[in-house]
Amino acid sequence: MKIKIDPINVILLIAILLFLILWLFSCNPVKQVLRDQNKLDAVAKVVVAGGYCANDTTFIVKSDTTIKVDTLVQNDTTIQVETRNDTTFLTRLKYRDIIKSITIHDTIKSVVVDNARLNLIQADLAASKAMAKEWESKAEKRAGWLIILILAIAGFIYLKLKK
Repeated sequence: MKIKIDPINVILLIAILLFLILWLFSCNPVKQVLRDQNKLDAVAKVVVAGGYCANDTTFIVKSDTTIKVDTLVQNDTTIQVETRNDTTFLTRLKYRDIIKSITIHDTIKSVVVDNARLNLIQADLAASKAMAKEWESKAEKRAGWLIILILAIAGFIYLKLKK
């Protein structure tokens, strides 16, 4: 018995096999980033600048209850008058009443900021300032050349009109 092999099926089988090999051994961008330090640093800058990984940021909330009791005393003085057999008796009575007590609650909230993000922003600011100085010096040079060019053209026009 002979098995007949169709060439189209063989080509299709080889194409599927090559596709499967490419798919299994293709490049993985995550592995590329993890293996190359420059790519990893670039990704870290983007992640930290975006605020996705703010592991240095800490919120500390401390609630401290300070109880201070102020007692305000009101003295009421009343005088009782009694008369017995032509004698008047005066009696002075003092009463003390507590009017109010005060309770004070203090809450302290402390925020520790993400230092990695601040360092990255400061580095970007320094780089931007350096680039601005560089472009400013280039602009001054070009402005000088532009003034020389305008003077040369004005001199050329003057000489042409003078004749």
